[in-house]
Amino acid sequence: MDERDEEEDMWEAFNVFDQNRDGSITVEELRLVLAFLGLKQGRTIEARKRMTKKVDVDSDGMVNFKGFKQMMESDSFAGLSSSYKR
Repeated sequence: MDERDEEEDMWEAFNVFDQNRDGSITVEELRLVLAFLGLKQGRTIEARKRMTKKVDVDSDGMVNFKGFKQMMESDSFAGLSSSYKR
């Protein structure tokens, strides 16, 4: 898979989380998707806020695409990110 395909896959995954398509993932959008996927990460609001804060590159309390890529490439999301690879 080339870099371009990986970028497209990452955008596809980002759009799953960014349910209102405003370019940012809120703590609530994160909760909805993680719960739907049955993942243990982020079950509490505190955990989701910590996850978001780690990759909130512009300190607005949300995750943009750049931060999302960091999150997906981190160890805690290794299994999730591999599920979006073709």
